Order: sequence, then C-alpha cells, then structure tokens
Amino acid sequence: MRVAIVGGPGVGKSTLVRQLGDLYHNGAYGEGEQGVWDPRVLEDIEAGRNPVGVTRYFAELYDANYRDAATHDIPGKVILFEGARITLEAHIAEYPAEYHADLRAVLSIGDWWNPDRVIVLTSSTNTIEKHIRHRNRPHENVEQMVHRFRLIDAEFRRLAPMYPNTVMVDRDQTEFHDRDGLRAIIDAANLPAFLEVPYRRD
Repeated sequence: MRVAIVGGPGVGKSTLVRQLGDLYHNGAYGEGEQGVWDPRVLEDIEAGRNPVGVTRYFAELYDANYRDAATHDIPGKVILFEGARITLEAHIAEYPAEYHADLRAVLSIGDWWNPDRVIVLTSSTNTIEKHIRHRNRPHENVEQMVHRFRLIDAEFRRLAPMYPNTVMVDRDQTEFHDRDGLRAIIDAANLPAFLEVPYRRD
C-alpha cells in the first residue's frame, strides 16, 4: 500500500512520514530539505525565481522515490511518501499566472504515481506559525513561510476533493510524537493495522 502525506510548509509532513514509517517497520520516502536539496533550490524558492525549474526538480525527486518504492511494493506492506502530484499542483498558486501553463505541463511527471491513499495535512495558521518559530531554522523567514502556508493550504483544501483516495486531516491538537496522535491519523485515513513489536516484562 502506497500512502502519500502532503500539505503546506511547516505542517509536519516529514515528522509524520518518519513516525509512520517507523511504526509500520518500513522505510519511508521523505522529500528532504536543506541538506538534501541542491542549494540553489532554496535560493530560488526564497526569491520566487525559476518556478518551472523548482517544480520540475521536486517532481523528479518524488518520481525517483516512487520508482524506487515500486520495487518494494508487496502485499501487506505500507510505504510512506512525502509528496504527490497534488503537491505539485497546489504549489502552482505561489507563482504568477504567466507560468501556470508550463507548470501544469510538469504535473504529467506524477501521472503514474497513483498512491492508494493521500493524506492532506491541514492546520490553522496560528499552529503553523508557532511550529515554524519553534523549529527556528536559520534559512526560514517565518513571515514568508506563514504567507506561503496560507496560500498553499487553501489550494490543498480546494484540490483534495478532486483527487481519488484523498483524506484531509486537521493536525491542530494532534501530536505526531505520541501513539494516540498516530492512531488518530491511521484511523482517519483508514490505514491497515501496524504490526506491534511485542514487549515483555520478565
């Protein structure tokens, strides 16, 4: 089973992908961040430059993950991805309309991915602002990140009903570092049960 986790910047996608990957005892495919990406990508995102190149970069990054996972996709396995075609489409809203046709052409890279479930994480702006301030990353401008989140989150909310097998999950008041929070996500997305590693007290 292939499960994509998507949402606006700072909503907790990477954390949830890692946590669920560990819970299901399976490797997970994150999109990476500062240390993984070509350094020029962050510069161009911050400056609003090269929208088609940035979008193609992430499409090809996701594509590499989906291609690798295809070799491990067997019955009974849950494979987690950060990113899906809806991600590429939601981010189009960040760029001027003159780029939209070329950006839509890049979407075709993700046409074959077809996750079995897409979890769209959404949240209030206050929660996101608090989360971004708390993580205190020097390369992030908090005000710009919150502005981007509002814009992209609205697009995810608009697009989610158009994508099959998609469920929206409000992450407000949900903690991804505890079992109850993870169970809430699993239940909301109707994911299969995970195999519990037994713990014994002798």
